[in-house]
Amino acid sequence: MKNAIIYILLLLTLNSFSQKFIVVDNDTYDLVESVSFTIYNDKKVVYQGITKNNKATPIPEGLQYNKIEFTKTDYKKHTIETENLNEAVYLSKEYIQLDDLVISSKKEGSIILGESNRIINSQSRFLVSNKDSGIIFRNYIKNLYINQTTFYVDKVKYKTAYKIHFFEVEESLPFGNLQTLQFNKKIYSTDTLYLNPKDKNRIEIEHKENILFEENKTVFVCIEALYYLDEDYNQFIPENSDRTKLKFQLSNENNYYAKTVDANSGKVSLELRNSNLMVKYDFANYLFKTPHKSILITPAIQLHVTETKL
Repeated sequence: MKNAIIYILLLLTLNSFSQKFIVVDNDTYDLVESVSFTIYNDKKVVYQGITKNNKATPIPEGLQYNKIEFTKTDYKKHTIETENLNEAVYLSKEYIQLDDLVISSKKEGSIILGESNRIINSQSRFLVSNKDSGIIFRNYIKNLYINQTTFYVDKVKYKTAYKIHFFEVEESLPFGNLQTLQFNKKIYSTDTLYLNPKDKNRIEIEHKENILFEENKTVFVCIEALYYLDEDYNQFIPENSDRTKLKFQLSNENNYYAKTVDANSGKVSLELRNSNLMVKYDFANYLFKTPHKSILITPAIQLHVTETKL
């Protein structure tokens, strides 16, 4: 509630001086920088400019106008009538950018899917005993086989049994700051695997069989903690501080989905929600800026794949 009051006051303050706007990518909710805009009064040009980066662009006070046209390379031209102008203006790309696919290749014929950014140790989160959070991968190439999963953990204190799950999913269209996942089917789950005390950092799991990742499909990957074993190999529940933690990294994508908790009621959402998209939307629409890069994170998980011969 406190944050909502701050947002409302900010909006009232902005509107009391002059009308301002920001330009946002319609799909990712990232702020689009250096957008050319032309202000018209009927068919006469009365002002031209380029949007400010990482903050709202003001419209000159006292200007008589009835529409604004926005243009940016790789985006569709967009015109807004005065009565429809809101603080956030959304632009749609002319084409889909395939910018979340290949990050590197360790050996010939092998492709690594996912991000490889700076790991933020302070954002490590213990493995959950359910499937309430994970990362999605989108396949725009062709049919692939997933051969290996790589992830990163803090130093393990107790032997940890876990599984890696792969689901075929679909993302809903964004509605406000909300985008959810629909689970279509389970593709594969590993056998029970173990992390041993003192294991840390990079963990590589070679899969016993090839996991098919079909073209134009989206796969959700999550790592589920099953149980912990003490020094005598008895199952027990450790303190949260002693649980095995998955490391997170900085993210340039909207690929991290998790259940959220309502700040007022404490209720957990039924569906998994796109975490980074929520953050970007709220910053763009309420704070008129891009969130600091340290806020946008995702599980440090990559998939090693090869092309199929199907």
